[in-house]
Amino acid sequence: MKPGRASPASVSVTNTTSILSSAPAVDPFQDYLVRSFDPVFEELGLRWLPWVGRGFVGSDSRTIVLGESIYVYESKTERAETKARIERRESLRNRHLAIGIKGNGNNIYVRNFERAVFMPGSPKLADRARLWSQVVYHNLVPALLEKRAHRPTVHDFTKGWREFLKLAEATGAARCVVYGTDWAKVQALLALLSPGQLLHKKRVPLISRSRPSAISIQLGDRRLDMLFIGHPSNHFSWKKWGAFMRDQGMTLAPQSLNDQLKAIYRENEALFKRVEDA
Repeated sequence: MKPGRASPASVSVTNTTSILSSAPAVDPFQDYLVRSFDPVFEELGLRWLPWVGRGFVGSDSRTIVLGESIYVYESKTERAETKARIERRESLRNRHLAIGIKGNGNNIYVRNFERAVFMPGSPKLADRARLWSQVVYHNLVPALLEKRAHRPTVHDFTKGWREFLKLAEATGAARCVVYGTDWAKVQALLALLSPGQLLHKKRVPLISRSRPSAISIQLGDRRLDMLFIGHPSNHFSWKKWGAFMRDQGMTLAPQSLNDQLKAIYRENEALFKRVEDA
């Protein structure tokens, strides 16, 4: 081989490396999340970008699942790094992809809520993916709490509800499940409503140690039905809350094609039998 000329093998490796390095990165969210509302979220100045499932826009129920807050959850030795990671605008989406869609870790509030939705038992990964791909998930409090023991203030709730009302109207939401039944949280929302905007308000008898509320409000030309349930943390009875959500018509479990066909058969079983006997 003449000096200065690269061997065919080295040229091949170089070309392959160049092609790989220039290939577009695969978006880990592409099968589960849409970004079509991101320009609106930018205009609203949201601190964290909400999770918007890929099937949300095409869903008849257009449901938002509204968590409460996020705090710096690692030990002091990792505090600065963790805080910086949480502060990133897509951190909520990253956590939800890992915890909700992929089922990583044993995050109790996500697992408990999924159990309440899919009663009975624990849902499979495919069930989780279908659920979180059809809803919006966001946190109400637009501030990072320093400790788990810290509670949001009325000011935090008020600021969060102002953002939420804009978010719900912009996305065309029809329903919302809210984590937490704290009456101060509910009052902060009611205080922001204009005369005539509140369509319905009902406080429901205690479930476990929490008293849920059902509220309906007018947002633009749409009605938004909101259900405040117990926060799905340590003392959350997913059987009781799952039954309550069903009683209130707040069903979220998306059916697989097989389940849909079974439901159609059950509803029309008598007709199918007549056809079979004919």
